[in-house]
Amino acid sequence: MKLIQPIFVHEGDTQDTKLGKDNKLYSLYDVEDRIRADQDLGVTQFLLFLVPLTKDNEPTWSWQADATYKIKDLVKHDATIICDVCLCSTTEDGHCHVHDAQHTQTLLTNYAQAVVNAGADVVAPSDCQKNTVFNIKKVTGATVMSYSAKFRSTFYRGWREAVKIEKAIVRDYQLDVHDREGAIARSKQYALDGADYCMVKPGMPCLDLIEPIKRATGKPTGAFQTSGEWLGIGAPGSMRECADIFKRAGADYLITYGARLL
Repeated sequence: MKLIQPIFVHEGDTQDTKLGKDNKLYSLYDVEDRIRADQDLGVTQFLLFLVPLTKDNEPTWSWQADATYKIKDLVKHDATIICDVCLCSTTEDGHCHVHDAQHTQTLLTNYAQAVVNAGADVVAPSDCQKNTVFNIKKVTGATVMSYSAKFRSTFYRGWREAVKIEKAIVRDYQLDVHDREGAIARSKQYALDGADYCMVKPGMPCLDLIEPIKRATGKPTGAFQTSGEWLGIGAPGSMRECADIFKRAGADYLITYGARLL
């Protein structure tokens, strides 16, 4: 099972988050030390969340591309850089889309193209909009890690604050937590659209979906152990226990804020 470490990168100064001292919102000046320390611990895969200083419904993605290029340039050759692709940390209202569906797709595809051109190895669209995976795959040809079964969950506390999103936004485009068949169907569609990897999010509450999605799609399937799950881990050895449980459930990869501890 591959382990993937999320990294928050900020256009401004480094800031603390509720996710602990090792999961700060890092400036481009400070992120190098964090990533190099992680690589010394054996981490080889990183998921970047790129957080601009100001909110803008018409972003050019130039800062995101520049940040990706600089980070890709500093990591060792065996490191994989995955870029989360969404609008939520950019839009003024914190949503994963703008009001016009076509324009949403243009913005998302342009974002993906910008970070791919800058050296990202994988793009991970997390917006839950129709056609995003298809459009990104068609335009960029990049490897796509799809948030294919992403639920409207209470387990995202901590993350929203880290990427500067207001609380209490209702995201009806995310799946209802009871919708097992919808999760499998959406994953199948994203796989048909060109996704190379599928994912369940949150992780522990969705263990039962990993194997069914893998069978239904024929794609490697992993999990995102979310911020709320991470904040609930405390006892010594808990992170290792969690990783073993995900592995037992059939996860091919695990995105976790504690990847550096394993």
